[in-house]
Amino acid sequence: MIQGWLWRLGLGRGRVPIFYDEAYRLPLSGIESSVGIEPRSTDFTTWYLLESGVVRPADVRHPVPVSYAQLARVHDARYLESLSDPATLARIYATDPSEVPVDALLDSVRLVCGGTLGAARLAVARQGPVVNMAGGFHHARPERGGGFCTVNDIAVAVADLRAAGFDGSVAVLDLDAHPPDGTAACLAGQPKVWIGSVSGSDWGTLPPGVDETRVPDGCDDATYVQKVKDLLSRMPPSDLTFVIAGGDVLRGDRFGRVGITLAGARKRDVAIASALRGRASVWLPGGGYHAESWKLFAGTVLGLAGLGHQRITARYDPLSARFRRIAHLLTHEPGSGSGLAPGEEPLTLEDLEGPLRLGPEVQPRVLGHYTAQSIEYALFRYGLLSYTERLGYSRLRVEVSSTGGTGDRIMVLGHAGGREHLLSDSVLEKKVLQGETFLFANWLSLRHPRARFSDTRPQLPGQEVPGLGLSRETTEVLLTMAQRLDLAGLAFRPMWYHLAFVARSRFHFSTPQRQGRFEALMRDLSGLPLVEATRAVAEGRVRLDGQPYPWEPDDMLCRLQPVPMDAAAVAQERERCHFTVVPAAS
Repeated sequence: MIQGWLWRLGLGRGRVPIFYDEAYRLPLSGIESSVGIEPRSTDFTTWYLLESGVVRPADVRHPVPVSYAQLARVHDARYLESLSDPATLARIYATDPSEVPVDALLDSVRLVCGGTLGAARLAVARQGPVVNMAGGFHHARPERGGGFCTVNDIAVAVADLRAAGFDGSVAVLDLDAHPPDGTAACLAGQPKVWIGSVSGSDWGTLPPGVDETRVPDGCDDATYVQKVKDLLSRMPPSDLTFVIAGGDVLRGDRFGRVGITLAGARKRDVAIASALRGRASVWLPGGGYHAESWKLFAGTVLGLAGLGHQRITARYDPLSARFRRIAHLLTHEPGSGSGLAPGEEPLTLEDLEGPLRLGPEVQPRVLGHYTAQSIEYALFRYGLLSYTERLGYSRLRVEVSSTGGTGDRIMVLGHAGGREHLLSDSVLEKKVLQGETFLFANWLSLRHPRARFSDTRPQLPGQEVPGLGLSRETTEVLLTMAQRLDLAGLAFRPMWYHLAFVARSRFHFSTPQRQGRFEALMRDLSGLPLVEATRAVAEGRVRLDGQPYPWEPDDMLCRLQPVPMDAAAVAQERERCHFTVVPAAS
């Protein structure tokens, strides 16, 4: 009681309830590479808030999916029926129908919508802010969806509250980079509803009554924040306010053109939180197609908790931090929260395998350590198996074996369409590079055979089928393996340009000269889409200082303890090299 009273006065830190579920992540494996959406954004924000203690586990509420009866209060019957067609969902999410697991995707959408509804009910009850970690599907209209919005969660929540007897006024403060066309259509003509928006795009005339402000492209922080404050001054008092704290307003966002900084977005949200203090409000992330969009919404929650001054470390990687924590728990170290008494040794899977005569003489071990069962359990704990199941595969299992010369093989297999498919295939060994021993991936393939290549997800060199969309998670798993085996880090040899390009944020080539040439190549191919650039290299159409340039498949390293590279040597080679591309034959 005292804490809540202090928070309302702005004198203390307030606890903010959030609605979240791991199934908020869309089961669309190609959306990251083809559209540029970070599919882990909701997870990243939530993990950071939990790791930093801003949100306690007790603050996390798990949503209940909305029913079709609740959706039908807003959306047309014909449209809702069309959602069972993969083509309808593929159009909304700009992907190929073969990539759409209809049931799993609709489960995610209905769950997020239920989170917004649950947040609205709780906000009215507590007369304060409540956060849904996903949502703000403001482009969904009664008769159709679009712009990555299948159903309009705000309109569904309002309709359900009205059906339950809520007669208060409702405001929608939409600060996504795009106008609230769908929300305006869904709520058009309803009494006691006000919609205000500050966006950076002109999508045509909105219904009468929508207070829409458009800011110029690349708007500076001060101008943008002032426009938001002006909108707040015009917003009538409301009994419940929905705030879309759009993450696509950041400079460099793929689809937003507003162009403010994280600091500017934080000022925006602190100003809104102050204006709505002591009143019921639901906060939603809306869109965000930038690598740091998750930081924006994390900052939103920091502001709501009275921690608007707290900064997020620039180099903080929520995926790495999460996997390190899980890896720590998997080691069952005394005092790690395993529930063991001080000095008590845990019972591990390895302990069981000996007495049960399931030791190395029966079960092969990867790198002399990991059995198939221990790998499968680790993949379960890291969440990779559950996500793969949501893509449409069942009865997942792990096989391990020795290749006899190039390392140990790990295969993950799963059933779909009446047959078993190979989903992940890797060959690992310990290898000495530059005087240190690394976990070396001789082969790594992530496969989604249920999906097919398309114009939105074209085939890259070396690919037989589309990928699973789990390359970052797989890298983190391998790094935790390297750490547990007390190795220097992880290494591999990219056989194609796009593999090195995707890995560039964590890996570097083993010598300054090779790294410098790679950076020069990236610089000179930056005007091409990645698929065109990697094809040009693979087809021999790239020239280095006028001479044909064959791709150099050299070792790339990711050290657990980074060692500075000779920056001057890298720069010298980068500036020495100049690449050009010969047009493809027509």
